[in-house]
Amino acid sequence: MARKRQSSKSQTATFLTFGAMVLAILGMASVYARVATTHKVDGRDLKAQTQQIYRSQNIIQAKRGAIYDSVGNVLAENASTYTIAAVVKKQTDGDYVKPKQVTHVAKLLKKQLGGKTSFYATTLRDGIKNEQYQVEFSTRGSNLSESDHKALMKLNIKGLTFESHPARLYPNGQFASDLIGYTKTVTDSETGLDKVEGFIGIEAAFNQKLAGKNGIKQTSLDAADKEATKGTKAVKNGYDIYTTLNMKLQQLLETKMDDLDEHLAPEQALAVVVDTKTGNIVAETQRPTFNATKGFTNSWQNLLVQSAYEPGSVMKGITLAAAIDSGNWDASATYKSGTLKIGSQKVTDWNDGVGWGTISYSDGIALSSNVAMAMTEQKMGATTWRKYINKFKFLKSTKSGLLGEEVGNIQFRYPIEQADTAFGQGIKVTPLQMIQAYTAIAGDGTEIQPHVISKIVDPNTHKIIYSAKRKQVAKPISAKTALATRKQLEAVIYSAKAIGSMYAIPNVRTTGKSGTAQIATSAGYSQAGDNTNEIHSWIGMAPADNPRYMMYIVVKRPQKNTNDISTSMSTVFKSVMQQALKMDASDNKVVVSKSATIKVPVLKGENVTTAKKEIAANNLQVEVLGTGDTVKAQYPAAGTKTLQKQKVFINTGKVITVPNMHGWSKNDVTAWGKLADIKINMTGSGFVYAQSVVATTRLDSGVHEITVEFKTPKK
Repeated sequence: MARKRQSSKSQTATFLTFGAMVLAILGMASVYARVATTHKVDGRDLKAQTQQIYRSQNIIQAKRGAIYDSVGNVLAENASTYTIAAVVKKQTDGDYVKPKQVTHVAKLLKKQLGGKTSFYATTLRDGIKNEQYQVEFSTRGSNLSESDHKALMKLNIKGLTFESHPARLYPNGQFASDLIGYTKTVTDSETGLDKVEGFIGIEAAFNQKLAGKNGIKQTSLDAADKEATKGTKAVKNGYDIYTTLNMKLQQLLETKMDDLDEHLAPEQALAVVVDTKTGNIVAETQRPTFNATKGFTNSWQNLLVQSAYEPGSVMKGITLAAAIDSGNWDASATYKSGTLKIGSQKVTDWNDGVGWGTISYSDGIALSSNVAMAMTEQKMGATTWRKYINKFKFLKSTKSGLLGEEVGNIQFRYPIEQADTAFGQGIKVTPLQMIQAYTAIAGDGTEIQPHVISKIVDPNTHKIIYSAKRKQVAKPISAKTALATRKQLEAVIYSAKAIGSMYAIPNVRTTGKSGTAQIATSAGYSQAGDNTNEIHSWIGMAPADNPRYMMYIVVKRPQKNTNDISTSMSTVFKSVMQQALKMDASDNKVVVSKSATIKVPVLKGENVTTAKKEIAANNLQVEVLGTGDTVKAQYPAAGTKTLQKQKVFINTGKVITVPNMHGWSKNDVTAWGKLADIKINMTGSGFVYAQSVVATTRLDSGVHEITVEFKTPKK
């Protein structure tokens, strides 16, 4: 049969279809060739993206630095939290939760994690019914601690899996939490990995130093598809931060402030203890507070630096110092107390302006008379008084390093405002500013900076990168003025008319100043005498003639037992100050069990006195080589683990003498010889029995080697 000829239209369609297919193939080949050559699609570098993904899987995460107290007790350290899941889909290896095991597994999980057995059983059964691979257990199965993880592992539940997440552990719970701070786990925008980031307190203020820098191992595929290392970036772990806090004193302060908080129910409360010789803040806490391990949900304010307030009569100690220093104070002079008219306005004493008749200025201090201070300000003159406010560094940052530090403000335009500031109204300061100002009164007129960081250590190099030193910030008054001010303030406690007698520390002469401030609102100041709407405070020092410690307590708006405010505050003051004053080096130690090993601290670069205290605090014995002031070398090396009571040798340079080595071990002798750079010849075994060079002999007198004889002690 003859075939029918195709129409011209049909031939044309076939040709066009074939041509389109050829063009499509050529186009795809062109794209493939371009991608193969340039590794780019739509301008995106596929090779670079692949390498980025590969590199993110080879990131070496930096270890966040720890936070310690002054001698090395851990206040914040790295940890892990865990999320659990249960595999419920059948696995060939049998590692899953079988239907018949559901009730048993649910009971085990309930026993360890709490809640109801039915919750776990329902979750497991629903997962099996819906043919899910695995199930999770909501909040019950997330943020689990290391101890929970270990306990669950011991149960050996088939199919139970764990996913770890970086976290932060605060082993002391509620412990200067506002100061130490808190962290959150966030996702790193560069790596996509979880990381811990500071949120408040030291954790936030020093986040960059604590965080460290991640390392990267870069790799690529060569022509033979073999992995080749292109380069690496070493990981740099975060710095360790040592605070100035004393563990024992801080624990006592927390307990006493809990009692005050319970008894007075204040809106806010703060207590700070400062070493007046160094500026070290050795204990600090506030209420409300929180347990950093559990975290918190409310907005937060660090009262030490972020809360400027009108201090009230505590400011009178500053006014007194300024008046004495400028020659405008006569304690025996008299004045009419009660009410002082300034223009159309008036200053009244705290007893509704009644006063106590005509009294001396000394009695005015003892009775905390507002009129006495207003008249003293008038005698000095506003210009002189304002100069002293500036000299004491009010209205300026203390440069604490903590985030959000306020500087305060002042109303000083009119005579009534100028007078008000003399008794602590119309001027706002932070507690840290007030503490800093009073260090001048507590010392020789030199104002020193309070600080909470004692040193920062680089764990990568075992070097101290920062060591706090006593820092003078001003000299607002003379040493003579400081002594006279402290003496006059003793009247607040010991005068016949004193209203602060409850603050006297038994058997220790005490000095200081109480304060009560009305609170400014949009409707004006709170009513005088309304204790529930006032700020109550006390700043005290002891011993009065040469203060060793100073303590500041502030209580805002107490709502209960308002007749006991001074009693409650004085109880905190006396108990904590007594503990502080009787402390010695043995009261400030690293807390470890007898069998536990101790990590040798970083000592190189430290002052010798500080290094000796730190060695003793770590339950170790110190052996000093030389007469220098700074540690040049140490043995064992920083970070080495050792047992309690072992020797730590520090070389300070300059004149080195031979020690009495009797009873030393071979390791001790070897360590000393290495640091002293002297040859040691050893004979026998056991402990040192005799040495060829007499103790106290200077090495620079010509000693080149020492022979040491060892003997084993008789049983």
